[in-house]
Amino acid sequence: MGMLISYAFVLVYAVLFVWQCCKYELHGWLAASVTVWLVLVNISSEILPDIAGPFKPLNSFLVPVYVLLGSCFVMHQGDKFKKSPYLTMLLYSSWLQIGTLVICLALIMCLVKKAILLVPLLVSLCQMFAWQPIFWIGTQWILMMMMFYRSTDKEQSIWRLQTLLLFSLFAQLAYMILSFGGKL
Repeated sequence: MGMLISYAFVLVYAVLFVWQCCKYELHGWLAASVTVWLVLVNISSEILPDIAGPFKPLNSFLVPVYVLLGSCFVMHQGDKFKKSPYLTMLLYSSWLQIGTLVICLALIMCLVKKAILLVPLLVSLCQMFAWQPIFWIGTQWILMMMMFYRSTDKEQSIWRLQTLLLFSLFAQLAYMILSFGGKL
């Protein structure tokens, strides 16, 4: 049942992305994301033949990564890109999440001195990134809502970029602690 819910989250994420790209004529971002997906699927299916296929969980759950990597090719299309609040918030929240993932990795590497603890924490971080689309996409949508409210309320916005960064970092660290403790 959990796998079905995870696939549903990924499907909703992908359908919203395709719909918004087609609606605002950002076909380059869509094409780049699909191309990145196909290239990474082919590479991973060669490395892990029975585990990684086009619609296996390993590759299907990484849809946010394909969207993020595909966004590198559309940054120059500012006019088309700014018309869609959803795609704008999607892009910025994706970069924010990846940035906090890097910060989380750096914190783990700096704070954990024992190799016995380092490996399980790194495994839970990779598990969160690659195997938990409900958590990853859910926190991304929460970040998108916070960013949207930040952009609409110009006078007194409590959602500053530092707050968003700390929220994302706290969510990732909380996931890792719960995963490391066996709660997830």
